[in-house]
Amino acid sequence: MSEKLTSRQRKVLEFISQMIESKGTAPTIREIGKKFKITSTNGVRAVLSSLVKKGYIKRKPLVSRGIELVRQMKSSFINVPVLGRISAGLPVLAVENIEGSIALDKNLFYGGDIFSLKVQGNSMKDAGIFDGDYVVARQQPNAEKGDIVIAIIGEEATVKKYLPENGKVRLEPANPDFKPILIERKSPKFFIAGKVIGLLRKI
Repeated sequence: MSEKLTSRQRKVLEFISQMIESKGTAPTIREIGKKFKITSTNGVRAVLSSLVKKGYIKRKPLVSRGIELVRQMKSSFINVPVLGRISAGLPVLAVENIEGSIALDKNLFYGGDIFSLKVQGNSMKDAGIFDGDYVVARQQPNAEKGDIVIAIIGEEATVKKYLPENGKVRLEPANPDFKPILIERKSPKFFIAGKVIGLLRKI
């Protein structure tokens, strides 16, 4: 049986597993060092050597990304698909709609089908959602009044506050420079893709 891991070894192994799962290739020694602020390449090699000895990985000599998993540990991450343009008539998480994925801690976002969308524009800036942010949403066709949702109109996705009223839906921006979008609730061009449950931002 493989030996128990130290905290550092487990985190490095999780990172290797995450990279292989999301990118299809293992990280380099320099990428591991940068991720964990290990300034010496020998320091990274020492961690990798321990993982080899404990039976979790094997390494191909003289290959930059030559780390292979021997024992697949239970990942603490989930791969959340990032949607691009959403085609009419297709399920939200259809392959045609997915541009990539983001690995997120499964303890932060759980329950149901989770997806992400990159925000374009500043119509929700007063709600703390800015251009270039990634909103994380739980896929669901319904929402409560006041929820921030990802709504689909035709083949375009928009992030707005959901306000149903008199057979119509008002998709309310959080920026006085933008006007709300009014649409018939039963319009075939309109549906709710999901409720926003989180936000990611690069700094």
